[in-house]
Amino acid sequence: MKRGAGVDYDNRVVSKVESILNPGKSLHVMTSKSHGMRVLNIRMNRITPSSTGYTGYTRQGFMLTREEARALKNALVEMVDDDDLWDDDDGVVPL
Repeated sequence: MKRGAGVDYDNRVVSKVESILNPGKSLHVMTSKSHGMRVLNIRMNRITPSSTGYTGYTRQGFMLTREEARALKNALVEMVDDDDLWDDDDGVVPL
């Protein structure tokens, strides 16, 4: 399968997440056609031009199958809802 410029991944952006910890960039959550199926594709999108003037998606994206995306969703829900994980007085919680 041809990759890169000229390939139509039929990206469907579902959400854009702005972050104060990553100024000048936003996280795009989308589905894309890749690897012979539709996958979750998470990409950083550069809004503020880089030193070379580049704006747009950063080179590296992160793709997951639907089942992998469900596992990620479950892990994120569990993590976000666990107040102890957000309390930095205890230090890092081991896995």
